[in-house]
Amino acid sequence: MSSEDIVYHAKAPIKEGLQAGTIGAGVGLLVSAVQNSVGTHSHGATGVVARTGSTIGVFAAMAGVFAATDAAVANVRETKDAWNSVAAGCSAGLVAGGFQRNAQTMVFGCLGMGAMMGAFDLSGSSLKGKYADMTAEQKAQWRKSQLDTK
Repeated sequence: MSSEDIVYHAKAPIKEGLQAGTIGAGVGLLVSAVQNSVGTHSHGATGVVARTGSTIGVFAAMAGVFAATDAAVANVRETKDAWNSVAAGCSAGLVAGGFQRNAQTMVFGCLGMGAMMGAFDLSGSSLKGKYADMTAEQKAQWRKSQLDTK
């Protein structure tokens, strides 16, 4: 199957963002609970929200913005590739820096998250890499397609 045969199906950015934001809030709640249990304070269990609750918001906002940006960029470009992840990672890094209220953190968050998410997507969106499930013939064909200049 050539790249011309692949048909792009549009995504709903707001729906994607809300779903990912909800999952991000759950992860943030877990991280906040761990931060609360490790720290010494007089808030008790309410410290999850009172003391380290901003962690929940950061995780929710970053996940939601990442997913919404990824879907929106993919819809505009009508393709699913690493550049969508670069743009989405950059926007999530901007959000992380925004919570710090520091322009330098926003810029480096954008660059770092964009590069990291682009590299992850290029590697096959898996910690095993895109080669893990390829046959030897598929690997040779993929290498050849990457070296061909059109």
